[in-house]
Amino acid sequence: MAVSPWQFKNVNSSDGSFLAYSDTLFDYRFQQLVNGTINPDMIELLTWNDYGESHYLRKLPSEVESAPDYIIYANGMENYVQGFNHNPWRIMAKYYITWWKTGKPGINQDQVVYWYRVHPAAATCSEQPYLTISGTQYPVDAVFAWALVQSPATIEIDVGSNKNWTFTADASGPVLNMVPFPKTIPAAGITPSVRIVRNGNVVQQSSGSLPINATCDWYNFNPVVNLAGTGVNA
Repeated sequence: MAVSPWQFKNVNSSDGSFLAYSDTLFDYRFQQLVNGTINPDMIELLTWNDYGESHYLRKLPSEVESAPDYIIYANGMENYVQGFNHNPWRIMAKYYITWWKTGKPGINQDQVVYWYRVHPAAATCSEQPYLTISGTQYPVDAVFAWALVQSPATIEIDVGSNKNWTFTADASGPVLNMVPFPKTIPAAGITPSVRIVRNGNVVQQSSGSLPINATCDWYNFNPVVNLAGTGVNA
């Protein structure tokens, strides 16, 4: 059984550029495993390092040409890969795979993995005004947050003028929620922030590594993934 976190590709041509519905795909596929909806003999994570289709899980390659992990991107793919970290998705994968293998979910720290795209789906990007990408009717303009906490806590999220949106989580298992982009995004852009609050105290907090902007140069439906808490991030 394949488990993929995302799928998007921009080859700078309307022929071959596409987006699959991916907003909550990773959690959905793992939930099928741990709930017993599907019982495969093995699973395959798609993928470790296919950057061009946006479903990579390893750290980003170096941008220094002399570095051993430097790569050359085709068709301008660096425009939607460089800077778009996916590392925290490995926290989700580790949690669910451990549960699937052992039959026991385990939570030993407070973490919120959150991801979002950096421009609204309806934006027209200046360097590709005539490009058509199939599937762009699917995504929701929102910040998605997957919370895993050791004891009851409130997750607070700010997305521009949409401030102090909250949901609760506890040690029974992960909770997935979302906060929409505001109707108006200022010219300077907005940077989401996430807090884990327990007994009135902020125990973990994080700000997004990239802003959300109303405009764009290059169509980018690849999300940036961040973490509130400790673990795999940068």
